[in-house]
Amino acid sequence: MPPADQDPDSGNQYDRFADIYGVWTDTAPAARANLPFYSELYVAAEGPVVELGVGDGRIAVEAARRGARLVGVDASARMLERCQARATAAGVADRLTLVQADFRTFELDTPAALIALPYHSLGHLTAIDDKREALARVFEQLRPGGRFVFDDFVVTDRARAHMRQAQLRSIFKAPDGTDRLLWVTSLLDDPDQRITVITWEDMLDDNGRQIDRQYRKLELSWLTPEQAQTLLEEVGFKIDSCWGDFERTTFDPTRANEQIWVVRRPNSGSRAA
Repeated sequence: MPPADQDPDSGNQYDRFADIYGVWTDTAPAARANLPFYSELYVAAEGPVVELGVGDGRIAVEAARRGARLVGVDASARMLERCQARATAAGVADRLTLVQADFRTFELDTPAALIALPYHSLGHLTAIDDKREALARVFEQLRPGGRFVFDDFVVTDRARAHMRQAQLRSIFKAPDGTDRLLWVTSLLDDPDQRITVITWEDMLDDNGRQIDRQYRKLELSWLTPEQAQTLLEEVGFKIDSCWGDFERTTFDPTRANEQIWVVRRPNSGSRAA
């Protein structure tokens, strides 16, 4: 396992985050936007499809429901349990193979036609060298001509101001019947391009009084578009597209909400030296 100051153990982070993950994604605009984008890619792919950071199966199960067969990879055992339960409830468990593994070391039985890494999940690897290692692993696990699609943050001044706010994300009822408020804010370290996401839940009694509070945190990071392009080309990928949103608008740094990369392993199959 890499040192804690270089790369957080995202599996353990998400083990602790799993029970509120559904509420988290249901209230995130990016999650609503990326669901149709990725699920359509999976359904249209000709050949093995792999989702890294499959989480609770929000995207993968929807694609399986529409006929896709997928391999889902995640470092968190609790998230994979939730994914399996979601797939079983949807009647598509036979279409989804789940693997607990790290982005940097996962290994497929068959080279993939499409590997996707949705929802800014490359950001769980906070060191550039770890990101490079993960991209190289993806390259190696694709068949020649296979595609890799992922998205990352676009950290503008407007995005910084938004993330630093204390935001009430949801009012929901927990399984134990208590009413809860889910809040979020983020600390940004601009020189190191890191984000510490802090969530907290206020637990309320029947009279609306706070009776408890629970905190959780996620460590994330981001790449600039220039860094992302450099890493992809260093690994050997051919860049097909970079979009600024999930409607496939050409990337414009002054207007983009996302950076969504569509890249390909060249048919020669060889990595750049």
